[in-house]
Amino acid sequence: MKQRIIMWFVALLMGTVAMAQAQRKGAEEFKKSYQEFITQQAQLTEEEAAAFFPIYNECQKKKHELNEQIWKLRREARGKELKEADYQRILEEIAKLRIQTDELEKTYLPKYHKVLSYKKIFEVQGAESRFHREMLKGINHQKSRREKK
Repeated sequence: MKQRIIMWFVALLMGTVAMAQAQRKGAEEFKKSYQEFITQQAQLTEEEAAAFFPIYNECQKKKHELNEQIWKLRREARGKELKEADYQRILEEIAKLRIQTDELEKTYLPKYHKVLSYKKIFEVQGAESRFHREMLKGINHQKSRREKK
């Protein structure tokens, strides 16, 4: 009996590790395809991409942290009946975090400009938008195919 429990626990642990590796691999593949898309769309050279993406990824990480705070605030209110003052506080905090995100983006412009022209920075931003639109189209397409089945 003990042996079965140990074997079950080991199998569970191995499955968990395998899932974590698959998620990490999926995230790495997504990041790679994202960077390749931006590199191609903004016509970055290998040298430009190699210099730009570490700075860009640093900014994205900080923006992600701010967005996590926004989602935490939204989850705080989801499914609850709060007082008007609570909704006001949450909305004001969300607005402050969005301003911080925009200010962060602005502080990174000179850092980006050290390795790219402003024209290429502009092209990178356009490529980001196109990538996200294409992703949403793909998600919506998959959703509509599932609904037809």
